[in-house]
Amino acid sequence: MSKKPWVATYRLQLHSEFTLADAERVLPYLKQLGISHVYLSPVMQAAPGSQHGYDVADPTRINDELGGEPAWDSFQAAARREGLGILLDIVPNHMTTHSSNPWWADVLAHGPFSPHRHTFDFGPPNLDSPWPIAVCTLGKPYGRVVEDGELSIELDSGLPEVAYFDQRFPTSPASWGPLLEGSPVQSEIAALHELRITAEPDSLTIAAYQSHARHVLEGARSWLADPARREAIHARAQAIAADPRGLDAFLAKQFYRLAWWKLEGEIVNYRRFFNIGTLVGVRVEQEEIFTRVHARVARMIEAGEIAGVRVDHPDGLRDPSGYLERLRQLVPNGRIFVEKILDSEETLPDAWTIDGSVGYEFLSKVNRLWMDENNADALTASYADFTGH
Repeated sequence: MSKKPWVATYRLQLHSEFTLADAERVLPYLKQLGISHVYLSPVMQAAPGSQHGYDVADPTRINDELGGEPAWDSFQAAARREGLGILLDIVPNHMTTHSSNPWWADVLAHGPFSPHRHTFDFGPPNLDSPWPIAVCTLGKPYGRVVEDGELSIELDSGLPEVAYFDQRFPTSPASWGPLLEGSPVQSEIAALHELRITAEPDSLTIAAYQSHARHVLEGARSWLADPARREAIHARAQAIAADPRGLDAFLAKQFYRLAWWKLEGEIVNYRRFFNIGTLVGVRVEQEEIFTRVHARVARMIEAGEIAGVRVDHPDGLRDPSGYLERLRQLVPNGRIFVEKILDSEETLPDAWTIDGSVGYEFLSKVNRLWMDENNADALTASYADFTGH
């Protein structure tokens, strides 16, 4: 960890139009300004096209759209040459549900048999089916979407996926029987179908499922590599998607249920970031998951590449104090700042092992210098007249 004195930070918002290479070019200017530490927005792999980086898809690697690992190596080395420390924004509370998230995709495909089942913060299933995840992403009720032919089964990724406009959802190997008709893995697909009805499988059942699933995946990839067989599978997929009853039966074999977005508040069964269904809560209170989520950051700390971290939304965690205590063990000599919106009479919890917040409370006080509270009633009345509320 850098021992450079903290004088002033300068935040840089990274995205595909302002990458780590672009940020590297402004480092000499920041040094001239008297900045001591560059405050970076999240750099881990985010959903494609993310403009902010808080929708993390893979916390184990640097975002390709920012330049990937080579760009990070170059940036941190350049910052060190300029004598600038790095404060890195990290997102422990949630991840994106976009198909680019390999952990989430694995849970959708394999449900309780996925090694990532315990990574995400699920609640009790709310629908009458074996362990379904409620994915409320459809633009209208499920039945109408199926009847209107807006769902299809595609093979573009190399394995069968459900497609809804530009969204993709993996499918369970246990549902591939009608698609891989005549393949040598039909018996293993049947075995998977029998195993999948176990909502809370024990370790032996999970091991059996994963063994069968591995063979089915290998067999499916092999069959899809043959152009003639791929064409035949594609034709079967189109036939299933064109038949509402057949498509509904295929979807019923998945470990998730697609639903109308308006139902999210009633049936969603995982912790969200506020009410945003595309951001799923992560169980970093579990030591194994904490270690997995912070593995790349830990390497940065060990290499002395960053001077501290800013933690996004710690209030959303199941155990903020426990998380921050564990994070302090990971960052014993660096600084830890948190995003915390304090009320006028609120202070940071004493139990939090941190160095402070990122200053929202200071900005709030500064903003009040430009406001006359004596006119609050008149302003509120004008707002009510204009909006009708």
